[in-house]
Amino acid sequence: MSDILTVKSLSIRECGLDEYWLRDRIYDDPTILGLGDLQAVMKEKTQAHGGRLDLLLKNPDDDGMFEVELQLGASDESHIIRTIEYWDREKRKWPNRSHTAVLVAELITTRFFNVVHLLSRAVPIVGIQVTVIECDGKKGLHFTTIIDTFEEPEEEEPIQQTYDVKHWVENYTGALECAKWYVDCLAKL
Repeated sequence: MSDILTVKSLSIRECGLDEYWLRDRIYDDPTILGLGDLQAVMKEKTQAHGGRLDLLLKNPDDDGMFEVELQLGASDESHIIRTIEYWDREKRKWPNRSHTAVLVAELITTRFFNVVHLLSRAVPIVGIQVTVIECDGKKGLHFTTIIDTFEEPEEEEPIQQTYDVKHWVENYTGALECAKWYVDCLAKL
């Protein structure tokens, strides 16, 4: 086990970098987020009612959209709200596409978990923690998905049932009598 190196975790600011650097890094290679083979659509997208969405990404396979908000430091309420607002605005603009809200922060706090838990049935949201790791004098970005509320819907097998006269007599006697009446009427025509 002596070949395992010790690493040090650094903040992006400690490395002399800022949110714009992180934004551009993700824009140049959206796959680093670990959300699949995404493509960059736009950065700093101005929203109609104020604010700017940091990144808009797209899944080329299904045109699903990912609205990404970035935050250096710990996630806070204003960024959580912005993430959801930007997701909602894009969803309204493109209602026939799937949309996922994504918050990328250096620290995903318990407050984020609480909000996500409350909204998990209405808002597909992903929380990704980003860290700079230093090892042997070299630095690297590391992304970890902390929370992902999106679940693929399970396709259920259709239930094959046959309905015989006994079923209709036991469960829907009135409907059966009505159907017989219509059959008699049609037979007289």
